Amino acid sequence: MLTFTPIRNGLLRAAPLALIAALGLAACGGYSGSGMPYPMSTGGAPSKLFAADAGYPGIGSLINPDPAPGMVVVDRFFYGGGLTASVGSLSLDTLNDRLYVGNGTSILVYNGASMAMGIPSPDRTITGITSAASLFIDAANNRLYVGDAAVGVRVFDPADMANNMASVSRSITGNFGATFQIHGVAVDAGKDILYVSNSTLTPTPSNQITLFTASTANDPATTKATITPTDGGMNNLSVAGIALDSTNNRLYVAGPAPTVLVFDLASTLTGAQTASRTITLPGQIRSVAIDPVGDRLYAVELNGAAIYIVEGAHTASGVPSVVKAITPPYGNFTGVAVNPM
Repeated sequence: MLTFTPIRNGLLRAAPLALIAALGLAACGGYSGSGMPYPMSTGGAPSKLFAADAGYPGIGSLINPDPAPGMVVVDRFFYGGGLTASVGSLSLDTLNDRLYVGNGTSILVYNGASMAMGIPSPDRTITGITSAASLFIDAANNRLYVGDAAVGVRVFDPADMANNMASVSRSITGNFGATFQIHGVAVDAGKDILYVSNSTLTPTPSNQITLFTASTANDPATTKATITPTDGGMNNLSVAGIALDSTNNRLYVAGPAPTVLVFDLASTLTGAQTASRTITLPGQIRSVAIDPVGDRLYAVELNGAAIYIVEGAHTASGVPSVVKAITPPYGNFTGVAVNPM
């Protein structure tokens, strides 16, 4: 027998999605009595696109990484197991089909992420984090980089062994300032470069992308370069999350509302820099992900009302000719990750 549990506004929703799937009812797809989409039957096809929805909260995933605009009906959805509305970042290890979820003060790790649905327990939980605001998994070198928002960058090496109150292999605060905010981390494993999007709060406010030697940087960490985004004049532009297309040496930076700044030849830049291109979207962006194979940029709107998908990302400039907005089924999007096709 299916049991029901109350959710928001007194509405009811079937709780054990794993049981629904086991009984074969999920093959119907469709909607619950609350008007929210259930996961649909997916067969053996793995999911490619993952998004954190703080409304339930949980992680929804889709087989097709290029869905139609409008409210998403996910192929799979998982929740419970410690997932909270504090999820703010996702990082996908495509080599091992493993999803790292920045869940506020912890990082939840799910193996077999492309097929996960229902109420799975995380395979590991890394604790002792102040705020896991941004994550990057260097799968080739088995290193997890955590942008612990007001603390610095924490490195867990080897990543697949980190569990519970795991010892940090390295810590990086560099020259971020006396007080600061980390917005995003990304690694070019081939060039051995760690990119950190950060804002200095004191003593002098500023916004920058700081580059380190990824494999060895440790406090006191020496910077390789500092990219300071400008508007071509004296104005230092704000920064948020970042995504790196390492194959093409291209960095995407969530910039001032409502833009994404694109820096070509990223590894060669230092000092004040004007973006190679600026992509203008319908709203301010908090984080971005890039699929260089499908040539798509995914941008999470600041308040989570949508994820914008930009086709032809490698040449997009100004207001792109094709921008799709997908909207969350439950509440608001807080993170996105994609498996390049």
